Amino acid sequence: MINLNEGIAVDSAHSTKNRKTEFKGVDLKTGKTLFYCDLGNQTINIGEFLAIVEAVKYIIEHDFHPKVIFSDSTTAISWFKNKRTASGKRNDKLMKAEIYLRAMAYWIDEIEVVKWDNKSFGEIPADFNRK
Repeated sequence: MINLNEGIAVDSAHSTKNRKTEFKGVDLKTGKTLFYCDLGNQTINIGEFLAIVEAVKYIIEHDFHPKVIFSDSTTAISWFKNKRTASGKRNDKLMKAEIYLRAMAYWIDEIEVVKWDNKSFGEIPADFNRK
């Protein structure tokens, strides 16, 4: 059974006004921000996907447990599971993320990515609170 109080929650935000996409990951147990990145002007789906990949890297590099990532993005979870994006917007970060996922598949396949249901659970704890 999944514990909503343990793992890493990720989220992304995009501002069309500021032409800025950013993402972050939060430790659900402590509430501490584990990573943050400003991607410049990208899409929200790219930000969500790269947030999941960054959480995977964090889990592997820090031997983080439990190996569970929560995201509220169905698209990003699908891209992650396929180890490939369907974005028409190509950039170095996306290509490197796809290569990383394929190269590290042995370790990545033991990491669970779970859909965070905002209606049932409330906003994901990594939310930028800008709505």
